[in-house]
Formats: sequence, structure tokens, C-alpha cells
Amino acid sequence: MVMVGALVRGTSEGPAFASANCCGGVRPVSVRALRNASLALVPVRFGSHLQNARPPPSSRPVISVRAIGRHHIAALVATVVAVAGESQAQSTVAFTHVSVIDGMDSLPRRDRTVIVRGNRIVSVGRDRSARVPPGARVVDGRGKYLVPGFWDMHVHTAITGGRDLLALYIANGVTGVRDMAGDWATLTSWRREIAAGTLVGPRLVASGPYLEGGDVPIPHLLTRNAAEARAGVDSLIALGVDFIKVHSQLNAETYFAIARRARERGIPFAGHVPRAVGSASASDSGQRSIEHLLAIPAECTPADSIALAPRFTVQGALGRCSSEDLGPLYAKFVRNGTWVTPTFTAQYEVAVWPTRPVPGDSLAPYLPQSVRRYVAEIFPMPDSIPPNADSVGRAMFKKRLRQVGTMHRAGVHILTGTDAPLRNSPPGFGLHEEFQLLSQGGMTAFEVLRAATLEPAKYFGMLDSAGTIAPGKLADLVLLDANPLRDIRNTRRISAVMANGRLFAGPERERLLRAAVSGTR
Repeated sequence: MVMVGALVRGTSEGPAFASANCCGGVRPVSVRALRNASLALVPVRFGSHLQNARPPPSSRPVISVRAIGRHHIAALVATVVAVAGESQAQSTVAFTHVSVIDGMDSLPRRDRTVIVRGNRIVSVGRDRSARVPPGARVVDGRGKYLVPGFWDMHVHTAITGGRDLLALYIANGVTGVRDMAGDWATLTSWRREIAAGTLVGPRLVASGPYLEGGDVPIPHLLTRNAAEARAGVDSLIALGVDFIKVHSQLNAETYFAIARRARERGIPFAGHVPRAVGSASASDSGQRSIEHLLAIPAECTPADSIALAPRFTVQGALGRCSSEDLGPLYAKFVRNGTWVTPTFTAQYEVAVWPTRPVPGDSLAPYLPQSVRRYVAEIFPMPDSIPPNADSVGRAMFKKRLRQVGTMHRAGVHILTGTDAPLRNSPPGFGLHEEFQLLSQGGMTAFEVLRAATLEPAKYFGMLDSAGTIAPGKLADLVLLDANPLRDIRNTRRISAVMANGRLFAGPERERLLRAAVSGTR
């Protein structure tokens, strides 16, 4: 979300993209205070919530950025899966006569039977040779399409009323999310409940509080110099976070100290890119993903640079023009393994100002009044926006859509994310809008599906457990009534969702949606 009330001080970029993840007005915590509190509660080690703690960093070598993502996050997911699998009965479900689509092939595999036992896929075969186990629950997939569960790679769940919104992700086929800032105790509590099957919600990979160089009304550690940067990384590791999130107001000295310490400690870091650093240096420093296209220049002609100059400060968050050849920058992202999460659903709200309505308004009944009020407070329309300023915003937005298509064709890995829960990205629903926007930018339906399924699995280093429909993979699945490869909008036509082996079909899924609506009254 563009936080109008938290402009990036000392830059011309305008506001930082952030999101509604403040828990009752949480104030910033000093690095020293959190460090002392954390070390008293949790030994400094990798992911204290993991079953097997890793050796202290002094006894193991520094590993590469790609290896960090594979080892740290994959271990987290494996632990959560093990707990979830033990907590659920080993029921069997068979999807029969279904067309299977995943990121391995742009053509559907027709007439398949997919058998799930517990929370794992145990077999995928042709109907004529498949045997449905006695007592299995059979889901007739004739005329339907089975795809892997979707990931929203940029959300903020730990807000007031956020617990009741988690089921909306599942109802919309979003079986995994990457939470980009929030109260760590709240997030880990929800994660345990979801794994135990007592709370309906997606898999949660989370950063906890992020590292920031200025004051914002979101859980963060104030980090203003190299010493605080190192202490901040150590403190977050002590808490057990899954990765480190960096934000926009960090100065260059602090940012590079965070990057260095994260590499030394073997934990991935991702998030915003301060203008003082730039996207090229962020990529070279090992930043795992860049959010909102921040600090990535927009491809413009010299004439565009004049015509598309921001008409008001906040509009600058949509991007700044550059007539330089951006090919070398994209090649650097590919070489360094830097992913990009555009979050176009969030950017659209700024692009159309001073016009106010957005597509997500039709889904307002799914958001509690408390969430709507909170978003309105931290996302107000600035005063004195020039008339017709949206002509610049809309033009820049279209340029950015096309740019992501160009980046993808250059080999840059794109992730799907929404910055939920915003007006234009209610939990779960917003991801389908993001799919459509990426498609408008030039990505094919197959490429968009990969960005929501296979790419997150690659990003987390968990291809052995997720991302495709194959024996041994997690049973996170979405059954669609129409072919998404023909029209990406067909991802909205959901017949059933399976989350960690638990099936939500027909009335079961409808109950999730109705419960969300009733909770907003």
C-alpha cells in the first residue's frame, strides 16, 4: 500500500509502498530493546520454531543467496507440513476424470485421476489405469481443471480483524502467503493453529517486524546505522523470523550492513529498495526479491520523461522515467537470482487518483469495517491533486504493466503479490485481479499461473514439496470450472479448494465466504 502519511523523507520518490499490518497502533521498537528482550527469550539461532536448530553461524560457512532461500525457507515449510500431517486424519480423496495443469506444461493433461492421502498427493495417472482406493471421497472432475494452490507473495495478515480474513485466502484458492510485516507472536500463533487444523488459513511464511530507517505506524525496528543494522538482523533471527524485510527509509550504510549481516547469518532478505541504494546494488547485495518495482526505473523516451513527470508527490511511487537501456539491469536480476513482485493491484489505487473507485470496491462486504477504516486512515487521498492528474498515473501504470512483461521475457522471475488487505485487493480476491493485470502486461495465462505456483516454490527452495501436481507433493490444489489457459479470468471460477489435504467444496467453501461476510456486519 502507498502510505501517504509516511513519505520517504529526503527522497524524491514519494511514499513507500507498505501495508495495513499495524496491530492496534504498534509503535516502533528500538533495536537495543528488542535485542535484549529477544535474547532473553529465544536463543540466537536459525528459526527457533524449526524442529532441528542449526549450528551457530560461527561453525558453518556463509552460503549463497540462492542456497539461503532453499535451506532456510524449505526447512520451515517442511516442519509446518510435518506438524500438519500428524494433526490430520489420513483421509483419502480422489479427483477423477480431471484435466491437470501445472507449471511444467502449457497443455492440460486430460483424463487424469489424482489421489490424495492425508496432506500429500500419492498418485497421478490416467483414468483408465488408475485405481481409486476403497472408501475414498471421489470428486468428479469431468469438464474441470486441477491446478496447484496459488501463492500471494506480498500480504499483511496481522491486523485488527485479520484472523477472520484468513479463510478468504483459502476460499479463493490461495493456499500460501508470504507475510511482509506484522506482529511475530500473532503470526506464529496463527501458523500453529492452521497447522493443527483448528484455524482455516494459508501457509504463512513471514518476516515479522521489518527494518526501517524512519518512523512509520507499522511494526518495525528503527535501524539508522551499521551497528543497529547488525543488531537488528541478529534480533530478528533470535525471534525466529523466516526472512528479513528491509524498507525504504534506510540509508545506504545501514542497508549494506543489513545485507552483509544477513549473508553472514545465512538468512534471506527482501522488500523495498531505498533510492539511496538503487535496484542494481540491491540485487548485487543479495536482496532476494524487490517489491512494488521500487527503484526499478520505468522504460521511457526523453519525451515521456517530461510528459509523465509526477503531477503530485505520491504519484512518484508508480515509477520514475529513464531513457537508459534497462537490458543490463534485467540481466543482472537474472544472474543474481533477484525476483520481482510488482503488486499492481496496490499500485492501481494511486494510478487513478483523483478518481476514487477501484475494481475491489465491489468486494467491500468481505472486509470488516475496522479494516476499511484502518486502510482509509493510512491510505487517504492527498490534498490538492491537480485535475486530470490520473492521465499521467494511468499512462505510467500501463507502461509499468508492459515493462513487467518485458522483464519476464528477459528471464526475470516474477512473483504474484497484492499487498492485501487493500480496497483493491481484499484477501484472496485481489490475487485474481493481479493475474488479470499481469496478463494485460503481456504475460501469457500459463506464465501467470507459473508466477503464482511454480515460481514461489522455486523462490522458497521447495520444489520437492510444492509448485506442481505430482506424487509426493503437498495437497494444495484448486479445482476450476473452466480452463485458465484460455482465459486467466477463469481462475475465479472455483469449484473446490484443497488446503493441506482438507477439501473445501460446494457448501463447505461457501461457508467460508459467508462467514467472512457475516463477520463484517
